[in-house]
Amino acid sequence: MITRAMLVLSVVFAQPFAQGPSTSNGPWTAPSAADVLKDPMASNPKAVEKGAKVFTSLCWTCHGMRGIGDGPNASALRKRPADLGMPSVQSQSNGALYWKITQGRAEMASYEQVLSREDRWAVVHYLRTLAHE
Repeated sequence: MITRAMLVLSVVFAQPFAQGPSTSNGPWTAPSAADVLKDPMASNPKAVEKGAKVFTSLCWTCHGMRGIGDGPNASALRKRPADLGMPSVQSQSNGALYWKITQGRAEMASYEQVLSREDRWAVVHYLRTLAHE
């Protein structure tokens, strides 16, 4: 039992180091390889609807219901969550946004183990509806 607990703790504490520095200083840039990731939801007409369900169950607590970074948990964070409708976010490729949702950084959790691959891609499609006009 102790060995299992030690293994779990070592994985939990080692994870941030495996992804590189867990710092939010400077711009958050996905690797160029993310830009060519194949989007399995690209032709799915229900992708936005599915992404909205995921966003409104998980992401809104930090990003807010409109995705502007004003969720109820945002004030407790060291850095305000991104305004997902800003051109700096919207100009990123679907693959880059998917990579960020998957990997996380600093206080932005990794959702690789929380959400299915399809759900993470669906969230990307929903994020496109948050663009400021």
